[in-house]
Amino acid sequence: MNLRIAGTAAAVLATLFSGGVSAEPTHYIVFAGEPGQPAQPVFYARVERAADAAPEPSDDATDPSYRPLRAGVAGAKRQVERPLLRAEFARDPEHGDLHLDMRPLPAPAENSFLLRVPVAAADAIELNDGRVFDLEALARDAARLPLAGIEAQVALQRAPDSGPPANRVDILVLGDGYTAAQTATFATHAQNLYDAMFNVSPYEDYANLVNWTTGFVTSNQSGADHPPYQAGCGTLACCADSSASSDPFAGQFSDTALDARFCTSNIHRLLTTSSSKTMAAAAAYANWDHILVTVNDTVYGGAGGSYAVTSANASGPLVVIHEYGHSFSKLADEYTSAYPGFPACSDITSPPCEANVTNQTTPALIKWAPLLTPAIPIPTPPGTPGTGLFEGARYLTTGMYRPTSSTCLMRSLGSTFCSVCAAAYVKRLYSGGFGVPSAGIDLIEPGTESPPATAPVAYTAGDNLTVGATVLVPTLGSVSRQWLLDGIEIPGATGSSHVFNQASTTPATRTLQLRVTDSTGTLPTAMAGGVLEHTRSWTINVSPSIGLIFANGFE
Repeated sequence: MNLRIAGTAAAVLATLFSGGVSAEPTHYIVFAGEPGQPAQPVFYARVERAADAAPEPSDDATDPSYRPLRAGVAGAKRQVERPLLRAEFARDPEHGDLHLDMRPLPAPAENSFLLRVPVAAADAIELNDGRVFDLEALARDAARLPLAGIEAQVALQRAPDSGPPANRVDILVLGDGYTAAQTATFATHAQNLYDAMFNVSPYEDYANLVNWTTGFVTSNQSGADHPPYQAGCGTLACCADSSASSDPFAGQFSDTALDARFCTSNIHRLLTTSSSKTMAAAAAYANWDHILVTVNDTVYGGAGGSYAVTSANASGPLVVIHEYGHSFSKLADEYTSAYPGFPACSDITSPPCEANVTNQTTPALIKWAPLLTPAIPIPTPPGTPGTGLFEGARYLTTGMYRPTSSTCLMRSLGSTFCSVCAAAYVKRLYSGGFGVPSAGIDLIEPGTESPPATAPVAYTAGDNLTVGATVLVPTLGSVSRQWLLDGIEIPGATGSSHVFNQASTTPATRTLQLRVTDSTGTLPTAMAGGVLEHTRSWTINVSPSIGLIFANGFE
């Protein structure tokens, strides 16, 4: 099936790569195959992507990985981008029960993954199963690959808040089950999703550190597949989950671009799209760090994992907000419903637990100790207000603890994020690991330094030299600015620019530094690991003025 995305990408790319932000040509390759079988290339595009430092190599031999080859020489092993799936839902949202449950999943229905390889880094790639693919040959054969035909055309939303993708979290929202006549419907659903996500702290507080981009994908028919209930069903034509018996659209099958389907893995509410088609469509905006998919269907359902899927049901966006806590902030579930076989963790031995759960009960060693409510008992009795150590989390009733009694979106929907989860989100923004920028967002906008900080600045004694840069400020937060000269704070120099003046020729070399610190307070300094502070330094070489030269007899 050929996919087509409506819109215009050229203007979007021109906007995002303006202002000194560089882009690098990149091979964008989607692989897919049957489970247990070697995946084959199904989509290729050469795209422009924000330039960034090379990704960290994988050090786990079992991870899906590849090695770039340049002139036959292998580079460091890199991890592939493989879609993961989570089946997690509110128990009964139609009747107000927004507590969450997780369903164990069998093997994935599709063996798929994505490679984004800078053209300058490789002329071939070697997968960890030993297969080698020539990238020029893939480019020549792109039109014959199964998912060829996608037009990379998107629409940038929230334009006043957008910024260069090399220094933002880039969320791409795709739609499935929207016909060519339903572009307005998609726009409404995407806006509803945005409004739901960015009306919740801390997402709202840092909204301007996020680019929100939509891609309209045209489907032949509206909606999604609704397989009818059939006990013991073992095919894609039916659903063995008894919940499907009350599906108002049971038996409806729709021809959609991304193959949206309820009852994936025989879980009725598990609404998914084809991961390979979704990743291929996402080439429309190759800078994406995270993908969200909204499906034009009113029945409650969705999925989490590497990318989130939601229906247009009123409760659907709540699941996306929660799932983004997993995929972006790397948070754990805080509820106690059993999940047999889920990997264990330990903050006492190893591997360490997620930021919002722990088995550590020594107060001084609890990783969220700076956020503990003063004088709160540890462990903390159920129902106690404040941030403490409440037993029951990560699918266990005992031995694992969470920060609050019940008021956190990682425990139930329709709530808020607790202070510990909010702190984890901010730390992720600034420490990176979510895509580009790999090292995290810089509060001093790269490329805006004036003069550039990449080379020494020639300065004539007695002149006024204005030095500065654009500083990012969280939407509902604050930053502090401080200028330093040779490591010493300059009194009163707390703006985004500073005028340097030195009358004499000594010292001949000076270091002027701008230090910007997120002072919002969501992430305590003691938990930040230094990520709240951002700096830029200029080396200033001082030379004498013409007047000083003559005055000292140097003509």
